[in-house]
Amino acid sequence: MGHKNSPSKLKPVIHRTEVQHTSGANDRPVSIDQYIEEASREMTAERLRKLASSTNELAAKMATEQARPHADLHDHTARLIRLLESEQVKLCKDPLDKVLAEAGVAADYLLKGMDLIPDRVPEIGLTDDARVMSRVFTRNPELMEIT
Repeated sequence: MGHKNSPSKLKPVIHRTEVQHTSGANDRPVSIDQYIEEASREMTAERLRKLASSTNELAAKMATEQARPHADLHDHTARLIRLLESEQVKLCKDPLDKVLAEAGVAADYLLKGMDLIPDRVPEIGLTDDARVMSRVFTRNPELMEIT
């Protein structure tokens, strides 16, 4: 944590493909999958439970004008909120399994206001968030089973 290429410093560059992220100062390109994998290695049970206390913020973000064009983001966020409020998260321990760690990465990214495309930018502010969330759900299809 804290080194110049840590996942917390990586910022995605969103394209229609799944291959571009950049680390800011070093502009080291990484795939979205690599970003998720690196960030998930830093996700802890304590951090996941802290994210679980932010479900109201996640829901509020879905009520914004920026979220309106992203139907898949609404669905994924609703499922993510249910997971974060579940006993599974309340009782999780380190090391986290892949699904929980990557779900945490998605929640953490969505809660950041200043990421690649600042969330306040009209119409496109949550495009990068939607892309990261979509990749987490594609990589972990069991997340779609959350009802």
